Formats: sequence, C-alpha cells, structure tokens
Amino acid sequence: MYHRVLTREEVACQAVQPGMYVLDTVFAQQMAFLQQTFTVLSFRQLLDLWKAGEWNEQAGYCVVTFDDGWLDNYRYAYPVLRRLGIPATIFLPTDYVGTDQWFWPDQLAYLLRTAGSNGHGAQHGEQVKRVLLHVLGAAGGSLGKGLAHDERVADQLIERCKELPKDQIQRLVSALAEEMGVSLPDGRVVVNWDEVREMSTGGISFGSHSCSHRIMTTITPAEVSEELATSQQTLQQAGIEYVPVFCYPNGNSDADIQSQAKAHGYEAAVSVQTGVEGPCPPNRFALRRIGIHNDMTHSIPLFSLRLCGLLSPIN
Repeated sequence: MYHRVLTREEVACQAVQPGMYVLDTVFAQQMAFLQQTFTVLSFRQLLDLWKAGEWNEQAGYCVVTFDDGWLDNYRYAYPVLRRLGIPATIFLPTDYVGTDQWFWPDQLAYLLRTAGSNGHGAQHGEQVKRVLLHVLGAAGGSLGKGLAHDERVADQLIERCKELPKDQIQRLVSALAEEMGVSLPDGRVVVNWDEVREMSTGGISFGSHSCSHRIMTTITPAEVSEELATSQQTLQQAGIEYVPVFCYPNGNSDADIQSQAKAHGYEAAVSVQTGVEGPCPPNRFALRRIGIHNDMTHSIPLFSLRLCGLLSPIN
C-alpha cells in the first residue's frame, strides 16, 4: 500500500506526513526488488485466482496499490511501473479527479507549516499557538486539549479531526486560515481523467476510493450507499481499466459497510490493516495490506523486513 511518491526536493518544501510517501529513488529500487522476488499480479488477476481456486503456494504473489490518486503517482510512480512492466491499482476519490481540491489533512498541515514559517522566534510561535487554540476552542469539544507545541501538532490535529463530519472540518480549516492570515493552498495535487486514461493503457487499473473521501463510519448508511454507487458508476463510465474493488477512506469500515460494498457489486475491498492474504481470505471485504513509507523502508533490507512482517510502523 502506497500513497505518494515524491522527490527529495518536494519533501523538503511540502507539508507531507512521514507515513504518506516514499522517495522516487526508493520507489524505483523497491519495484525492481518486487519484480525479482515476487510474482506481481494485477488486482484483476488476483481476483481471478481466488475465483478459480488456482493458487500456487510457492509463487509469492504480490499486488501493488496506491490510495488517493495523487498527481505524483502519474509523474514518478507510473514511469517506473511502465518501464518494469509492473501492474498496479490506484484507488480514486472520484470527486477530486481533475480538480484543484486538496484533501483537508493536507490543508491543515499546509496552514500550520505556512503560519509557522511566516515569522521567527518564540514570540511568533506563541502567537500561532494562541490562534490555533482559540479556533479549536470555538469549534467545541476537546480538539485543542493536550496538543503538542512542536512539529507533531499537525499529525495530532489531523487524527483528532478524522471523526468529525466533513463540513465541520472544512469550517475549522477556513477559520484557521482566516485567523492565521494564510491563504488555503491551490494547485492540482490529484490526477485528471486524461492522466488516468493514459495510465489505464499502461498496466494501471483503477478502483473506487469513494466520491468525497469521507470516512465511511462517520456518515449515514444512505450516504455510504451513495458513495459506493456513484463512484463506481463514474469509474465504469470513464472508459478506463476499472477493477471492482473498494478502498475504505482511512481504512474505516464495519460489517454493515462491508455488506453494502458487496451488495453494490464490488468483488473485494481493502483496509489499512497490516497483513497478508492467502488462497482463501477470511474476509474479502477487509483485505489486509502492507503499508510502505519512506521513514521505515528506505533501504531494501528494511523493505524486506517490513514485507516479512518483522518491522512495525513507527508511531
């Protein structure tokens, strides 16, 4: 499971969470290793193996996936995958494709980083902290209690906001931007449909990551159904290599949501729970994956340990 693939220069100038990226050079090394070590399948091939019951225990199957449809997937990951002939699946939040819309966690991280860099010294840092706590207090609840006063604050705030309704999060983001005097970021960060269609001809398939990227356990069953159905229809009508697999935003689901995904015609769904699957997955609508990010898999030995389950995520 990947999210972003970035250059070292981009990491240095962006507010990107450590668990969200690998460097482009690291990704190229990892893909070469996978090609040499595993039988790399497309997600469609994996589904067909399960359907036919044809599973070679000695094969060491591997499927490569990306969440969110980041533009850097097209710029940096796709050329490597195409050159090596490695198939992959990208899970798209269809409302974001071809727009300048940013995901709210990245807006928050950008605002805090930009506000922190607009001044110097402890006095400015204290001002930013006061503004942040004022806005969080006005939002109600305990969002601001016990927040770190260093670079960890963005990650902590993002985690606390994940259970809030999306409209409340957006109000919080807008209020923070106004109080801090920082403009919300713009510029496209997600792929557009032309890029999706190009990748579709080069071994990349696409599954649904919902429409709005809302966490499914925070919305109503009717809204879940709408997310499942509309995103699926959009992808089916896009003239691309579609695979009927759903990816739960943030990995959150429950038995009812999983049943809805199955009822809507999806053949499987992926979670963010760490693990591997064999010839008979206990639950095809909560498939486990192995999350890969740069801070813990930047070398092939570390990558190997992570794939073997011997290296846990760094918190």
